[in-house]
Amino acid sequence: MSHRVVSALLLLAGGAVLVLAYLLPTRVGHPVTPLMESAADGAAGRKVTTLPAGGDRPRVIVFVLPGCPCSIEYEPYVQRLHRAYGDQAEFIEVVAGDPGAAEQWKQQHAAPFPVLSDADGKIAREFGALRSAYTALVLNGKVAKLWPGYSSETLGELGRLISTETNVPVRPIDTNGAPEKLISGCSL
Repeated sequence: MSHRVVSALLLLAGGAVLVLAYLLPTRVGHPVTPLMESAADGAAGRKVTTLPAGGDRPRVIVFVLPGCPCSIEYEPYVQRLHRAYGDQAEFIEVVAGDPGAAEQWKQQHAAPFPVLSDADGKIAREFGALRSAYTALVLNGKVAKLWPGYSSETLGELGRLISTETNVPVRPIDTNGAPEKLISGCSL
């Protein structure tokens, strides 16, 4: 092949890659491994002692790492869940950082629920939350389910579980734009 033909083919291939990069949606997030899923499944039934005492309502606990793109992208979905089920369940975000970082997260994202500091990582360790975007459903002081990340499917599952637990009809949650495959965030 001549040099011109090779150059033309390389330019054509490069152009195709650029077009694909432009057309394919960007996705923030880290893959969830089978080991992460297995460890999260093992959290079920674990007694929760590190959070302030709660009432009888289900509790949704979301782990956040400030500055993590995954936490930032997950936040609107957490708030949509809260809008749908906040009258039935208590929502709490746990921020990996000092109280100032937790307050800054709450202010930046206008979080309409409590945001706690986990500067020493004690809460995350108790739950087995290794990364941001881990989410737990706590019932009667015990972990009912821990998700090692989020996806459109897990958002729907969490809504259905709250609905079942509180005996209310399932409420719609806009999951448009949520990842189809389970993704997790950055290491806590």
